[in-house]
Amino acid sequence: MLDGWQQVAQEALKIPGILVEVYGDLAKPGVKQVGVALETVIGLGNTILWPIAWANARSRIALEKNLEKYRKEMEAVPEEKVVGVAPEIGVPVTEKLAYVSDEQLANLYIKLLATASNQDTLSNAHPSFVNVINNMSPDEAVLLKNFVTNDTMPFVTAQAQWPNGVYSTISGSIVSQRVLSSLSFPLNIDVYLSNLAGLGLVEIRDDKWLSDDNLYEPLRNLHKAELEALVASKYEGRRLDFGKGGVTCTPFGYKFIAACHVRED
Repeated sequence: MLDGWQQVAQEALKIPGILVEVYGDLAKPGVKQVGVALETVIGLGNTILWPIAWANARSRIALEKNLEKYRKEMEAVPEEKVVGVAPEIGVPVTEKLAYVSDEQLANLYIKLLATASNQDTLSNAHPSFVNVINNMSPDEAVLLKNFVTNDTMPFVTAQAQWPNGVYSTISGSIVSQRVLSSLSFPLNIDVYLSNLAGLGLVEIRDDKWLSDDNLYEPLRNLHKAELEALVASKYEGRRLDFGKGGVTCTPFGYKFIAACHVRED
């Protein structure tokens, strides 16, 4: 026989078979909070198809892993602080849990769901954040982590410059090796930054930069030899120079980070 609150959680979720499979025991910490938070969204979207997804090996792995992560997030939320997730956020996010397998994107969805489940953090959860995640690549999710602890990402661009100061830009954004090493496809850095800017999360400024020029000098030296050779071979009469700037997080971006990103120590 189930205890009283376990019966409530089981009924609220409408899918007790899957809960037993995922959590093993409905008495696990966090399961009651999950039940209360998802009560209003279960059955409104594709969560009614979770039992079918459970029958597919790949979907089962994704669903089990994502629901377990969500339970762990909710475990830390006092029961009196748990709120029902608004359908505008809960329905599209819970639909994703059955098939999103990339860890970076899954973590964003799960953290957003947990943020929307907690009375203390609810104000950070905006419905538009679901579409923001939908339009992000895993590398962009990683790139955005830089703004969890930093206000600005410095960059330089290589220029082939005439003696009169007129120049042609001959490179994309050159950022630190630390940033690039965290990406699966570092050559896409300009595409990633452009998309993050298009989503309203960052601004790319080549008219403002950090006052400490020491932050830019290593960037100028990263590909200096290759760039000097390029200018000498293709831009006769010009010299290599560099522009500098910074990528800054917008207020909307900071709100997104507060709702969807876990601070990493």
